[in-house]
Amino acid sequence: MELVAGCYEQVLLGFATRPGQSWTIVPDFTHHAHSASLSAVAVNNRYVVTGSRDETIQIYDMKKKIEHGALLQHNGTITCLEFYGTAHLLSGAEDGLICIWNTKRWECLKSIKAHKGQVTSLSIHPSGKLALSVGTDKTLRTWNLVEGRLAFIKNLKQSEFSSLNPNKVELDSFIFCVKKS
Repeated sequence: MELVAGCYEQVLLGFATRPGQSWTIVPDFTHHAHSASLSAVAVNNRYVVTGSRDETIQIYDMKKKIEHGALLQHNGTITCLEFYGTAHLLSGAEDGLICIWNTKRWECLKSIKAHKGQVTSLSIHPSGKLALSVGTDKTLRTWNLVEGRLAFIKNLKQSEFSSLNPNKVELDSFIFCVKKS
């Protein structure tokens, strides 16, 4: 198992874990990923993607331990990244956009103006057909990913909510906490 962390110093860190009687963490790689601090990290079975204040998403190939490329679609800090299996990646940023990426060709399939302010968090339903997003516009939005359109908006009454933390996911529903920042 690999433990991956991004840091303020623009570096992606990887540690191999060796479970046994006690967990041992062994440094595996470091990668200077960005020109500004890292703000989001997502992992699937092959890639680690990092978002940054430099407005880019960097792709790191975990199998080959090399940089794979960069995604340039947002105008603002990348605030959240979420893989759906091995085929798709969703990204959100300060520009209010949610981008849906094809991870085979690493191209943007759709760019959605999701929030009036920044997108602060994303969560994808296990079916891959729906996603939730929270923004600084104080809304929780449900997205139909099949059609690439908004399905529902819920205005949030609290002063500001920043993230969706999936605690438990069932096959047909979301169960999540909304964390007050």
